[in-house]
Amino acid sequence: MMLATNIIRLLILATLISFLPAAVSRATRETAAPAASSVAGIKVSFKLDSRLTQSMYMGERWVSPPTYTGVRDGKEITVDARAEVISASGKSTGIGPKWIPSDPEMVTVTPGQGNEVKITVRRAGQSSLKVAAPGFSRELSIKATLQGSAIQVDITQKQ
Repeated sequence: MMLATNIIRLLILATLISFLPAAVSRATRETAAPAASSVAGIKVSFKLDSRLTQSMYMGERWVSPPTYTGVRDGKEITVDARAEVISASGKSTGIGPKWIPSDPEMVTVTPGQGNEVKITVRRAGQSSLKVAAPGFSRELSIKATLQGSAIQVDITQKQ
């Protein structure tokens, strides 16, 4: 009886092992990064200033308007931003885009790669910021003006 049970176990194990290469191959294909041609867009969002929702127990709020406007005292401003690379099926790909400023002396991005970054505008003027993923990119137009002792930045997402 014990011999028969062990033989059955060995047969089941051999059958499972024979399916293993196909299962690993399928899992690898399903979890691999999508091809560049399947990237359909990049959605850029900006974190609202916490002072707007303070004491409302709302947590972090991210918005994606055509133009984001921020104002801060001083001569420079930092804005929290994030980008989501979208596939042709409308789902997030998990790809971390690159953030490339056209004028690194005016606009810096920390870190320069990944979903969530800090965009620092160091002075008044105009510049652009490219958010790039394999096969797709999005351009952000940045305009900063001094308003008395404060700086105002308008970040426009070009379609």
